[in-house]
Amino acid sequence: MNIIMLLTNAFDLDVRVYKEAVYLVKKGHHVTILCWDRDAKTTLPQKEKRDGIQVIRFRIPSILGTGYRQIGAYLKYVCACRKYLSRHKADYIHCHDLDGMMAYRLTGMRKIPYVFDMHELYNRGNRMRRTVSRKIVEKGIKNSYCSIAVLPVQSLNVSESLAEKIVLLKNYPDSSYIRYSEKIQSSVLRIGYHGAVRRQIPYFEALFEACKGLEDVRIDINGGGIDLPALKEMEKHYDNVYVHGKYDGIAETNRLYQNTDLLFCGYNPDDQQYRQKDLEAVKFYEAIVTGTPMIMTEGISMGDKVKKFGFGFVVNPNDSKAIRDIVLKVRDNRQLLKECADRMLDKADDYKWETAVQVLDQIYG
Repeated sequence: MNIIMLLTNAFDLDVRVYKEAVYLVKKGHHVTILCWDRDAKTTLPQKEKRDGIQVIRFRIPSILGTGYRQIGAYLKYVCACRKYLSRHKADYIHCHDLDGMMAYRLTGMRKIPYVFDMHELYNRGNRMRRTVSRKIVEKGIKNSYCSIAVLPVQSLNVSESLAEKIVLLKNYPDSSYIRYSEKIQSSVLRIGYHGAVRRQIPYFEALFEACKGLEDVRIDINGGGIDLPALKEMEKHYDNVYVHGKYDGIAETNRLYQNTDLLFCGYNPDDQQYRQKDLEAVKFYEAIVTGTPMIMTEGISMGDKVKKFGFGFVVNPNDSKAIRDIVLKVRDNRQLLKECADRMLDKADDYKWETAVQVLDQIYG
């Protein structure tokens, strides 16, 4: 079966897309990903074969996170997809995220059935924006062959008839690239953040201030995103902060967690999205399967679970003094980390990608 995926990023960091595509290839399907590479200075090849996946990148410069200013570049991506689809056979179009689904609809190639893969909740912004997003999502689900939810709440927020078209695929870690490994020993307490950096500057600043002057504590920030330039500037003012930028989510994730004693998870405590029941970030899962205790935002769904199961510590991410108290407590008693890690590893089997991904067989057979 020929499956063509639409992806509005360059496929250099999107681990979920990679995991789904690899699974489908192993099941005997032919998978092609049409990517939008926005980086004007990109060194990624326009075409490559990666683990059996055909990757095609359309180089259309744009700045990620600039909203409606990207509309011209986005429409160029749509046109590039339309041109490719008109010349190549596809049995299904697998649309990643809301903008991927909209891109396919805008191509006008309506005869090929599509799968709407919803990577997140689409309820940010003011009331009008949330209303528009909800209607687009509902339309996307209605017209899809099948839709994929990453959270149970995505099925609960729509009508019963739409919910019947949705299957659940949580973004659990794949043990082929991330699993429990003994931590590499260090006399320094290593606090890490591994993932996209966006809309989190106040919480990183609170963390940096909390650890300022602590020579036996270091902070490593790994990941790309719209906050990266600001973080690189902030790094200059702290002796124990290291901002590394993008990393390979498949090849490097396990190594990063081996060198992380405590994972920082600072999310906006006022964002209602994070208060949704069962809303869980990929970092939450990665921390559990690697036995890496968390500093998690209190009052949100993930914070409630960290507190309930003893997976780490909860805190107001704006409160640098409270963060410092936790850091000093852990630094002076490393046994606390081991106790948290043991509890996490006892639950690790509940978060297996290898089991969850089999839901794709219901869609593609």
